Order: sequence, then C-alpha cells, then structure tokens
Amino acid sequence: MTAELLLISDLDDTFLGDREALRRFSEFFPDMKEQLAIVYASGRFFETVKDDVRTTPLPEPLAVIGGVGSEIRSFPEGELNQNWVERISNKWSAKKVREILADEADVKLQPEKFQSDFKVSHFLRGGSQEQLDRIQAKLFDAGVNASVIYSSDRDLDFLPEGVNKGTAAAFIARELGFDQDHVIVAGNSGNDAKLFEHDFYGIVVSNAHEQLKQYADLHRVYLSPHARADGVRDGLRHWIGKLINES
Repeated sequence: MTAELLLISDLDDTFLGDREALRRFSEFFPDMKEQLAIVYASGRFFETVKDDVRTTPLPEPLAVIGGVGSEIRSFPEGELNQNWVERISNKWSAKKVREILADEADVKLQPEKFQSDFKVSHFLRGGSQEQLDRIQAKLFDAGVNASVIYSSDRDLDFLPEGVNKGTAAAFIARELGFDQDHVIVAGNSGNDAKLFEHDFYGIVVSNAHEQLKQYADLHRVYLSPHARADGVRDGLRHWIGKLINES
C-alpha cells in the first residue's frame, strides 16, 4: 500500500443521503487520494454498494465490508475474502437461527435480499435490552454462538459470534497493512458502533443517532458539527494533518 491512512466508513446517512455534500466530498478527495485509501462498511451487501459507486461520486474503495461485517469482498471484483469466511464459520448456522426465532411474535424476518449465509436479519420495533438478552440466551442454549446487533430501533441482525463492522474493519486493516494508528472510521448509526471500539481514530457525523454520539466522549473520536459527507470531509480535515505529521 502507498497510502498512509485508511478510512473505513459507513455509507447510508454517513457518505450518502445528501447529493450536494457528496459532490463537495468528491471535489475534496482528489487532493488526498495519494494519502488516503478507503474501505466501505455497510449493512448492505456488495452488489448494491458497487451500484452506488458506479452511479454516484463516491470514491472507489479497496474493499467492501458488507452485511454488517458478515462478509468482506475486494473491489471492484467482488472476490470473497476466504480468510474471513474461515474465521467466522465456527458454531454458526443461519438456518438454525431462523428456526429458533420463528416463534418470536415481535420479530419479523426481513426480505431475502437482506439475508446471507452469515447474516440473518429481522425487524423488531421498540426492542428492549431485556428482550435482546433473552433472545441471545435462547440462541446460546440451542448451541448457536451469535452476535446480536440492534440498530435504528428497527433492525435486528444476527451474525456469528464476534462478527460486526468493527471486527471486520480490524481484520481488513491488518490485511491491507495499516495499524490502528493509521485508521480512521466514520459512521452514524447503531450498527456502526463497533467501529469505534478498536482504538481507531473516529468521525461521528452530526446526524448520527444518539446511540453513536456517546462515543464522541472517547479521546480519539471527533463529533463533527456537519452532517453526512460534509461531516466525513470535516472529520478528515480534523484528523488527517495531525496523523500524517505524526507518521
């Protein structure tokens, strides 16, 4: 890698959601293209992210973390990272997760386009921590080791234990040759929270959910006064000179 820094960022309502802000970012990015590599970390899967890169001014990434961390694919080829697959496969069965949750009245399975071998997604409105803990215990008692990720007071994702955007980000950063002092993460919602738990430098955009804004108290996290792509741009300006000067 020739770039000195790696940005790992969420897409929806972080980079995307304001066309003019994204246009401003696309005008700003060429000046730092040699210094900064990008990986996108999305709740969505590779093909829809690839469509976004093709149809918007989004910079082209090195890789895409998809399905809330359940897959990592190279860009633009879409080749699945088999090292990650091997790492997350232990004691996991998407089919069994579906079967166990079938009798949960408040939990509704999302459409098939949001499912994969390593991610089972449901809708749950107004779920409590007590309910989430009970569901996780139910899975554990059935022999399924699963991470339970609840975000936006609506999206309930089940992934192999320990799998989330943060662990996937740490994995791909190491594979690409970046240590934690040369990684910046950005996000806006609950499923981005794990990105901020690996001592990376962080950017929380102003339109972030309150669940994520609490991470702004951490010493390496910057809460931008700007929203979406403007916030990412502002956050990079905040961090990038400091980090490159310290390199």
